[in-house]
Amino acid sequence: MKKLINSILLLTLIFGCGFIQPISILANETDQPLTIEPRADIIGWRYKTENGRVYKRLFNYSKDEWIGDWILV
Repeated sequence: MKKLINSILLLTLIFGCGFIQPISILANETDQPLTIEPRADIIGWRYKTENGRVYKRLFNYSKDEWIGDWILV
């Protein structure tokens, strides 16, 4: 009797495990690849008037910093 129960239990485990499908846990890949688009800095002239003279200097608006020195116009 014990041998019969063990046989049935063994067959149940063997056939039960055969129908289990593995599930992928990896993230699905997107259709469009992820790309990085480099952009140029936004650079423009800034002007000031000092003692009746006009000066200009380049300013990087993307980084909020000055480029170069003041130039007399």
